[in-house]
Amino acid sequence: MKKTIITLLLIVTLPAIAANVIKQAKDNIKKGTKLEETEKNLLAELAKSETKHDDKIECLRLALECNVKMNDAENMKLYLHQKSDTAKFFNTILTIFKRVEQIDSLEQLPNEKGKIKIKNRKKGRDLMLHYRSNLFKGGQYNYRKQMYPTAFDYLDEYISSTAHPILEKDKLQETDTLLPRAAYLAVTSANNFNNYDGIIRYAKLAIDANLKNHLIQELLCEAWLAKNDTTKHVESLWEGINKYPSHQYFFTHLVDYYVATKQLDYGLSVVDSMIAQNNRNPLYWYAKSLILLKQNKDREVINICDSCLACDSNYVDAYYNKGIASLNLAVIYTEQACTDLNDPKCKRDQEIIRSLYNLAKLPMEKVREMQPDQVSRWAAPLYRIYLHLNMGEEFDEMDRLLNQQQ
Repeated sequence: MKKTIITLLLIVTLPAIAANVIKQAKDNIKKGTKLEETEKNLLAELAKSETKHDDKIECLRLALECNVKMNDAENMKLYLHQKSDTAKFFNTILTIFKRVEQIDSLEQLPNEKGKIKIKNRKKGRDLMLHYRSNLFKGGQYNYRKQMYPTAFDYLDEYISSTAHPILEKDKLQETDTLLPRAAYLAVTSANNFNNYDGIIRYAKLAIDANLKNHLIQELLCEAWLAKNDTTKHVESLWEGINKYPSHQYFFTHLVDYYVATKQLDYGLSVVDSMIAQNNRNPLYWYAKSLILLKQNKDREVINICDSCLACDSNYVDAYYNKGIASLNLAVIYTEQACTDLNDPKCKRDQEIIRSLYNLAKLPMEKVREMQPDQVSRWAAPLYRIYLHLNMGEEFDEMDRLLNQQQ
């Protein structure tokens, strides 16, 4: 009997508690007092599983009113040139958007009687349109403060709300000229805290802002790479190299990818296509020499390095590749050369070998001249060159340097 009484009391009491919270909230909102505490109590009531559907909507509606009141208060301070809380001013706007969307989402569901009642959509739309410009400004404010995660939240809401059913008829995705700018700020904000999904979500729209488009495309490539989506990463690199051929990031990373994955023919096709567009860029010639070197096409490497140096006589990596290719030819020819001292061919072979080592000597000495501190790069090749050219003093110097490196 006692259990039955307690159960009946609960049934009667629980709706009464919700009613009391709602009633108190209405009083506080009317007076403009204890708004933050009121919102907290409403959200606590909302979270209870026993709170009825319509009461949940009312809790959200009143929580929304709390934020409208708080925003009005801060706005009045600004109007009267009084000290105001700028962060709170913007935060209430973001919360207003969230509450409007929550109410609309909950109103799509049937209540305990199986009925769906959509009563707040018009008012929600009016509030969204009223506060939208300040939502964007909130994103800018937090961006300037370098509060990038918060800035992204504002900008994300500003952009994504255009697709919400509440604003569907306003066609903001077609008419809002600030969307690309908001997307640009969203992407750069996301980049500052490694929000790769955020970058991917808004990169395409951000490019429409025409603000450092090549850098936005670069961030998109990096985001796909960070998410280990190789296919999208390579697609984005190709898109970048086609749209922004003068921005070297896309070219170097695309070539690096094909070299790393041993797809050298693909890498060579990229290089050749860029040389066809601009044969005065030494980077393209150098990249081609690097791929040909990996394909053991040493004679071609020498010619390509000469083309690179014709564009830029100080391109040290071209000197290095030319030296290595020449050294490779000398080593290969030595292995195949005639060793019979009585054979006239032996003398001719030795002359050819000596000429190849001399061909390697000049560019490798140029590397040393240009990069004197990078001993590990040029000492070993020069050691071998001086050994075969019988340059005793120079050989001893390389031997000493290599011993010091160990």
